[in-house]
Amino acid sequence: MNDIRLICLDMDGTLLDDDHATVPPRNVAALRAAAERGAAVTIASGRAWSLLRAVDAQIGVTRYAVLSNGAAVLDVTTGEWLYRRPMDPNARRTILTLLLDWGLPFEVYCEGENYIQADRTEQVVGSALSPEFAQVLRSVSHFPEDLNAALEGKAVEKIHIFHVPPERRQELLDAVEACGPLAVTTSFGENMELTAPGVNKGSAVQALCVRLGLEPNQVMAFGDAGNDLELLGWAGWSFAMGNASDEAKATARYLTGTNREGGVGMAVEQYLLNA
Repeated sequence: MNDIRLICLDMDGTLLDDDHATVPPRNVAALRAAAERGAAVTIASGRAWSLLRAVDAQIGVTRYAVLSNGAAVLDVTTGEWLYRRPMDPNARRTILTLLLDWGLPFEVYCEGENYIQADRTEQVVGSALSPEFAQVLRSVSHFPEDLNAALEGKAVEKIHIFHVPPERRQELLDAVEACGPLAVTTSFGENMELTAPGVNKGSAVQALCVRLGLEPNQVMAFGDAGNDLELLGWAGWSFAMGNASDEAKATARYLTGTNREGGVGMAVEQYLLNA
């Protein structure tokens, strides 16, 4: 039997159905069976923890959460933060001012919570990937009047811009990179995700595995997009979804079904439960 000890799960386009909120039953059943065999089920998401609590409740056996594209790692059982790589405060202040001036829809992930400036609420919630996820945003986010002021003294994990007009993408990239070193990636459509330099899901999972004494061939990972590439390239058992980008498919070692088909469950059944 394969010695898979850690299962790392991207969310949107991977574990979740197309409503970006529901975990297909096949995935739930397979992950719970894998947990019974001793595999640590781990969320590996671009989201903040507050946007994942409902998903965690559906899975029921989550052990760790790699958050904000790898800017933080949470021990779900104990509530301890195992790893953090926050953004530089000066860069964060400048970038947020720039994004507010540009009028772009964005949110900020900070210490496990989600922040949206109050006067941009409808613009941001209206940019959500689905009506179901819009309701999640509205119900769990913080809406300060002055976003930069609300974040002072806190560890900011990530800035997520829902939509950047393609014709202005390079201009925005140049402007934010002038604020200091950053990691820039994308996970769907025309979005843009900004974190501290060196932050990605792969480096965070590696740090977790050092702590747990695990090797790449003991890690199973699933993803579909640009912010999954480092993790898919590192894990010994990496799977791109049937609906994944060409780049993700080229990086992963295996291919499974689509997110709608319960492709995570299909692979866990074949390579772990029935191996």
